Amino acid sequence: MNPSIELLTIKRADVRVYMNLGFEGEDLKFDGHDLGTTVDEHWGSSEYEYTATVLAKDLAALYTLHGIAPGDKEALLQALAPMFSNNSGYTLFKKYLTKEGIPFDTFTY
Repeated sequence: MNPSIELLTIKRADVRVYMNLGFEGEDLKFDGHDLGTTVDEHWGSSEYEYTATVLAKDLAALYTLHGIAPGDKEALLQALAPMFSNNSGYTLFKKYLTKEGIPFDTFTY
């Protein structure tokens, strides 16, 4: 089972934004997808996808920071979700991980 939580959904005529935080196997993954004319005006393409992944081997620090038993994926998602459930969630997530010294990989398309 790969638990996940919907962080943000925006559906307007000019833009649709979807952000989720969840597990892909044992890795924690923040993923987002922006679509629409507003995205095109800002990025030069009507579609923008982005991810930040914390590998399983680096998750211990997140569990410790939030006082959660290692491996309790649902509790970790519930602790993190309020921090990143806004339109700046992806940027804030990366800043948080960097501040706490937690390695992560990113991908944008």
